[in-house]
Amino acid sequence: MDNNHKIDRRNIFLATICCREKDRAARLLPAIRRYRSRRIGRIAELAGETGLDLAILSGLYGLIDAEEPIPYYDRLMGEGDIARVTAVNREYLRRRKIDGVIFCLPDPAIDPHVKPYLKSMEGAASAARCGLKVFFLPPYPGPAEVRSAFGREELPANG
Repeated sequence: MDNNHKIDRRNIFLATICCREKDRAARLLPAIRRYRSRRIGRIAELAGETGLDLAILSGLYGLIDAEEPIPYYDRLMGEGDIARVTAVNREYLRRRKIDGVIFCLPDPAIDPHVKPYLKSMEGAASAARCGLKVFFLPPYPGPAEVRSAFGREELPANG
């Protein structure tokens, strides 16, 4: 990567997938509060530690900002949803001018339900010409691993 196009905190973000456990409140809630899982909580903490924004890949909405208000829903992404969600994800990446995604999700060898989520992110990143670093959980990456995902010199430690 040349010096004129360094990755910085504004165009790199952390992402993880949604979860089955949700707050069933009838009102809109920020995605980070709607979804109830330790995994999402840990990735949110990691985002805070590294100074990166957090997005959540919803089986219904595609990539959404963690603070995006969403209603309750119950939908698991399936193979038939991949093309639609890939298009939504691609538009999200392009609109935000994202250069790199650090995507943390359960290992598909352990949980095959995550395969469509992974395929949609891979397709979107490829179409948007965006870097993609995937971490299969567990184990959870630490701040140093996240910072070095696209080169240590390009993602400084959060001051």
